[in-house]
Amino acid sequence: MVRLNIVQLTKRVPLIQFRKGGSALTNKPAASQQISGTAAKLGRPNAYHHCTILATANKLHLSESLVKEKVNYISRATASVPSPIRNLADVNRNVNVQQLLSAVGYEYLRTAATSLEDGGSTQTMNQRGFQLINPTEKWFPGINELRANFSSWDWVIGKTPKFTVEKELELKGNESGMKLKLNVEVEAGLMTKISLQLPQSEQLVPVVTPLQGQAYNEQNLNGIMDALKLVSTSNVQQAMNGSI
Repeated sequence: MVRLNIVQLTKRVPLIQFRKGGSALTNKPAASQQISGTAAKLGRPNAYHHCTILATANKLHLSESLVKEKVNYISRATASVPSPIRNLADVNRNVNVQQLLSAVGYEYLRTAATSLEDGGSTQTMNQRGFQLINPTEKWFPGINELRANFSSWDWVIGKTPKFTVEKELELKGNESGMKLKLNVEVEAGLMTKISLQLPQSEQLVPVVTPLQGQAYNEQNLNGIMDALKLVSTSNVQQAMNGSI
């Protein structure tokens, strides 16, 4: 697994600035000069990591696409830390995506896979350059099965670790409303347990809904909340008394 150090990369090509993230393996750059995030999955045979490099992205659209529902997510995953972002083109307007792909590609060509050391032009000459491939079943038997597996719901959503969603809501009443907290437990991407947490209490009252067992998404979560907003406080009080 190679984690690019953009400081090394910028010594060879005019590409600078990127997303703030976790530290690099060697020659740790400044916090504002990192492209590697903190999210990772380490297994016995495999290791998954990601980084983000923005070349000419529309930052307004990017910000809008990342807006999420104001809920509290509880999980064992590494917390996501918002970071300042910058396009490479903001610093060097001559940068384009194709140039970036070539720069990253040459970084791999000149880096020894086993030692992760910069081999310079000597290492590059020992390679056979960029090899064009045809990702089809004829060239790579079994690739269609792999593609289907990695694009399936079970892999994309079903492998999500267990987490809990908390959302505050207010129920209608004759004189004053009642503030409760919706609690949704999600396992393998499905809402396995839906309940209400009572005011100033740790007590949870189960919510009966056909959405239990369905996939967790914003639409289903809003469906539960919209239905609960129609419930009166007197009905909740009765449910509370019946559950005690």
